[in-house]
Amino acid sequence: MRVLKDDGTFILNIKERVVNGERHPFVLQLILEMKKQGWLWTEEFIWHKKNCYPGKWPNRFRDAWERVLQFNKKRKFKMFQDAVMVPIGDWAQTRLRKLSKTDHKRDISQTNSGFGKKVSNWVGRKKVYPTNVLHMATECAFKNHSATFPVDLPNWFINLFTEEGDVVLDPFVGSGTSAVAAKLLDRHFIGIDVNPEFCENAKERLFLESLKK
Repeated sequence: MRVLKDDGTFILNIKERVVNGERHPFVLQLILEMKKQGWLWTEEFIWHKKNCYPGKWPNRFRDAWERVLQFNKKRKFKMFQDAVMVPIGDWAQTRLRKLSKTDHKRDISQTNSGFGKKVSNWVGRKKVYPTNVLHMATECAFKNHSATFPVDLPNWFINLFTEEGDVVLDPFVGSGTSAVAAKLLDRHFIGIDVNPEFCENAKERLFLESLKK
């Protein structure tokens, strides 16, 4: 919180745990502690690991997702939503073919959530805004760290919340994936890790990435 700019964003990728056959509440406890520190819990994204392999236990199935939590210091922060737009998708071919009267006006959510939609806004569009579920395959190529994620994951958030020349700080740099993403997107980066071996591995990975250019 001390080093983040007022218009910056803190993104935390965190995995669920199961202890003695039941979900552990440590993620929820962390969120509440962050709020006590003064953080705003702005959004929660779900990373769907679309290449996850099957598995089961006596009372549950394998998780194919991880949480990606968004925290901010202020309610107004830098966000570039157009940078992460996606192709409109096959749903538009049938859904937008014949619009009702309701589709031509902003339809307010009946749950009083404050959200709403105007379906006619998307007629003729080739790209739309994504949902908060990110469908990305897991990273399998770099195995010098037990919790690697794909470059696409930090890449997506760096595009959403930063501009070229901004500084990306990763205080848990691990295998250096976020640093690689920052470098590919022409951002400055700072990586920190309590494990010196991870730092050396990240430096080596960044060096190898630089040779590809």
